[in-house]
Amino acid sequence: MREVKDFIKDKKIDLKRLEKFGFKLKDNSYYYDIFLLNNQFKMTVKINLDNSIFTEIIDVETSEPYVLHLLEMKRSGYSEKVYRAYSEVLDKIKKECFEDEIFKTYYTNEIVDYIKNKYGDELEFLWEKSPKTAVVRRKSSKKWYAVILTLSKRKLNLDSDEAVEIINLHNSPEKIEKLIDNKRYFPAYHMNKKHWCTICLDGTVELEKIYKLIDISYELAK
Repeated sequence: MREVKDFIKDKKIDLKRLEKFGFKLKDNSYYYDIFLLNNQFKMTVKINLDNSIFTEIIDVETSEPYVLHLLEMKRSGYSEKVYRAYSEVLDKIKKECFEDEIFKTYYTNEIVDYIKNKYGDELEFLWEKSPKTAVVRRKSSKKWYAVILTLSKRKLNLDSDEAVEIINLHNSPEKIEKLIDNKRYFPAYHMNKKHWCTICLDGTVELEKIYKLIDISYELAK
């Protein structure tokens, strides 16, 4: 079987959807079989729990693996048909069995769940040029109360080029001034530093403290 590279970037498996789609669990991997082009070919898709995906196409008549659909420079009319059918299956799997995972860390996903469960608000991705920047706004006022994004720690004046997920939260100027220590709480990245602060979502600030600051930010967005 051949691995399909960069097929499900920024997405994660939904195991219930995989099973509903028809995948079967075997040896800690999920397998799906389908026949293509009037049963001339059998396509098998294998998905591992680490999001890696592998495929194989077998010519039913010869029982031999078929690979011409993978050779972009040599695809002819017939291999192009196989490739099209193969791609349609993969696109359908991607659409029906995976969900977006723009943010990777446990902390960030817990915070997103907290916001959804408590306030019913969803992340909004407003900028095509910044696909990993999301805002959250209060329904009643349409005002932002959180911004989540990924950036280099160096942009927070830390001595590292490591990427980190952060959240910007609104608060009173007095509270902001007391919070900022440039270790756990930072002047707001790309926002009004008098009214907003930045927190790294890497465990430096406990989740419960971040939840309380989200609640304050939400109240200020009336």
